[in-house]
Amino acid sequence: MTKKYEINADGRVVARRNFGFVKAGDVGGFVESETNLSHEGNCWVSGNAEVSGDARVSGDARVYGEAQVYENARVYGEAQVYENAQVCENARVCGNAWVFGNARVYGVMRSDGFSFCYVSCADREHRVIAGCRYFTMPEAREHWGTEHPKHEETCVILDALERLSKVREEGCV
Repeated sequence: MTKKYEINADGRVVARRNFGFVKAGDVGGFVESETNLSHEGNCWVSGNAEVSGDARVSGDARVYGEAQVYENARVYGEAQVYENAQVCENARVCGNAWVFGNARVYGVMRSDGFSFCYVSCADREHRVIAGCRYFTMPEAREHWGTEHPKHEETCVILDALERLSKVREEGCV
C-alpha cells in the first residue's frame, strides 16, 4: 500500500495522493507521528486540528477545525471530531458519532479493555458511549444487567461517570 500522506517540517500532514475528499498536495492538520493517522481508509486531519501521543485516527474518521485528539484516544469509523472538541485518555469515538463545540470526551477503560465515555449531547441529554454502543444511562444499566459477566465492574464505572459529569464543567467524561 502506498502512503497517502507525509508529515512536513511543520508537523502537518500533506496528501501524497487523492483519496475520499482529499486531493494530492492538500495540507492538513498536525500529527505527532505516522502512528497517529492511518494510511488506510479516508481518515484525515485538517485545519489546525492536532493528533498526538498514542492517539489514533483511522477508517473514514475526520478530525478538523481546532480539535485535539491525544493520549490513548481513538477516533474511527465515520466519526467526526471538530471545532474546539477534545478527545483524550482512553476515549473511543466511533461509528457515526460527532463530537464538536467545546465538548471534552474522556474515557474510562474496564479491565477487559472495553472503554466507556459519558457525553452531553445536543439534546441536553447525556449518553454512554461504550465501544460503538450509544446508550442513555438507564439503557446502559439495563444492557450490563446482573447477568452480564462484567456487571459489578461496569456499574462502578457507570456510577463514577455519572458523578464526574456533575462536577466537571463541560459535563463530558
